[in-house]
Amino acid sequence: MSLREEWCSDKLAKLLDEELRISTLNEMKHHLQSISSNEVKSTVNSLDLPLVFDCLNDTNTQQIDLACEVLSLCLENLNIGESATRYGMSLERSLAHPYPAVKLMILKELERNVKNDDILIDLCKRTSLLESIIKCVGCEDLGVASKSSNILVILGCSDIGIKQLTSIDLIKVFNDVQNLNEINRLRVFEIFVNISKESKVSFQNLNAAGLISPIVSDLNNNDILLRMNIIEILSQLGLSEHGFEYLESKNIFVQLSQMLKSDDLLEVQLSEPGILKFFGNIGHWKPREIVEKYSFVLFRMFKNIEVSDFSIFGVSIDALGYIAVKPDGKYALDSLGIVEKGILTLSNKLGSLPTELTIRALKCIENLLIANETNHHISLICRKWFFALGTNPMTEIVLKYSKNPFSELRLAGLNIIKSISNQVWGQEIIKDTPGLIEFLLDRNVETHKDCKVVKYEIIKILSSSTLFEQEVLKRLNLYVREGPFYVQGIMEITFEGND
Repeated sequence: MSLREEWCSDKLAKLLDEELRISTLNEMKHHLQSISSNEVKSTVNSLDLPLVFDCLNDTNTQQIDLACEVLSLCLENLNIGESATRYGMSLERSLAHPYPAVKLMILKELERNVKNDDILIDLCKRTSLLESIIKCVGCEDLGVASKSSNILVILGCSDIGIKQLTSIDLIKVFNDVQNLNEINRLRVFEIFVNISKESKVSFQNLNAAGLISPIVSDLNNNDILLRMNIIEILSQLGLSEHGFEYLESKNIFVQLSQMLKSDDLLEVQLSEPGILKFFGNIGHWKPREIVEKYSFVLFRMFKNIEVSDFSIFGVSIDALGYIAVKPDGKYALDSLGIVEKGILTLSNKLGSLPTELTIRALKCIENLLIANETNHHISLICRKWFFALGTNPMTEIVLKYSKNPFSELRLAGLNIIKSISNQVWGQEIIKDTPGLIEFLLDRNVETHKDCKVVKYEIIKILSSSTLFEQEVLKRLNLYVREGPFYVQGIMEITFEGND
């Protein structure tokens, strides 16, 4: 018998003695942490882990915690699939343990394994294990609920997994979890939607099993807080082509836009942020459809730039910026004919906003102006919107924030400069703004890492421009060669005194 085998045999024998368990688990933990990774792998293969799992069956939390630590060290060093093959029953029983840390340990191991296609197929054959994972969604511990949800989404995006999850037996388990309380109901809905947005086939299976329609039906629930959560969940479903078509076929877009016209002011006040965020998410990748069919919502967003309610103002500028970041979004918004007015209003409010909202407003401006592809028409739109900011937007707004003492505001200002730096008109403004090139090249004025990186990225873009004189280009290229964090060396001279 090798020394390793003797060590394993000795520790397992001591675990049988209840009085020695805590000290033995401590010894095992420290030993596994002190040896090489190769030695750990060899050791855990010699250990009979069911005896360690048995240490979980106790009310002593110290023992449970130690057993979890030892098991985690062991399981993560087994080959993919080995834990489920050798210790399947122990894993399943542990998912019913009252202590959340035990459940979480097992779920982490299952998540590690389920990412392998062959193991996923094997796990899908274990109905009782799947039932245990679904039941964990109803756990009060958020970490456990979240981890089990992640596993179910991975399973549900596979052909064999979705067939299992939509079987009569497992649908009953899902329903039992939903019926525990409203929070669990929403968790299950989120799982179905997260699966649906990733896979059209899985969505069709879920829909055929009647698991999608209850989500839509809850939009008519009298509980307005529940409706707000449902709107948030459905916005994710609309991010896929098949999900968008489904929501449109159910008149969800019409229903949500009509909610904004309700006479119940409290209902509108509570629902509006979620509805605007919903249309912002959908409009990000379907801007033309939103403009053509639901332009009322976009006009509402621009109108909200004028309001004093910071909450609704923030959601509106976030949504508009998210729609505008892509070329199709710029075309769609420009067709409304109101962007310039909204930009000017936003510009005029910048000085009176709290810092957090100022940063979000500057991000909105950045998204409106950014053009990552060579498209003359898009560049003209960006130029028009830039000059809608005011009479001298570069010095009065952009540079003002790029030189702000607070790094978050500086970064937001610099990102606006970056957004226009790859467009010819933007390069002309940068070239013609007194002191701007000197400011960008001055390494002494910036100490924040992220700001240094953005300044470097701006200069790298400008270094390939044909608009600057050769002397300026030399300095720009030197800056690029030296990198974002270059520090000029300082010669130090020391004088030694006579003894």
